[in-house]
Amino acid sequence: MYSVRQILEENWGDYLKKDNPTIHQKREIQKMIDCSKNSCNSRICNSRGKRYADNWSENLKSNPRPTPRKHIVLTVPYLLRPILRNWNNLNTLLRSSKYFFKCFT
Repeated sequence: MYSVRQILEENWGDYLKKDNPTIHQKREIQKMIDCSKNSCNSRICNSRGKRYADNWSENLKSNPRPTPRKHIVLTVPYLLRPILRNWNNLNTLLRSSKYFFKCFT
């Protein structure tokens, strides 16, 4: 059974010839391919990525950042969704919502 690292290692050269990934993408993939030689700490590596994500998550929990904003989710009834596919209607809803919440802050 192939690992993601093995698949990338075998196909990375061909992919680079056809596509143009960003420098960051190239660096992360190369770290993952070289993972067996060192601890890559790459977010996409199946061996190290979970540890990286767990550390990142723990750091966020331990050091919350103060934010001046609150996250609000506006839900729309199913029957109104086709109407909001029109950008003007959606814009009206968003402006109205912004005004509504501004009145209560």
